[in-house]
Amino acid sequence: MSEVVRDAIRRMQEDEATKSARTWLTDFEAGLTKGERQGIRRGVRQGIKDIEEGRYQEYNADGLRNLAKDLVAASAKKLAGRSTAK
Repeated sequence: MSEVVRDAIRRMQEDEATKSARTWLTDFEAGLTKGERQGIRRGVRQGIKDIEEGRYQEYNADGLRNLAKDLVAASAKKLAGRSTAK
């Protein structure tokens, strides 16, 4: 297969993936309430402000992996607490 054909196929696949992601995002947004959308906007604005004001923490690959593990463990613990509290 020629390089031109491979490149065309790759671009078509990328375009299809982008279109699929946009469709998913549109459907997701349509399911949000006005309050949820406003909350997301506030959170994004606050995050931008925090970054601009230097309130953030940088992670290397290992640190990011450890953070993710900690967040997953905390989330699992929280969910387990909810199911036993019922």
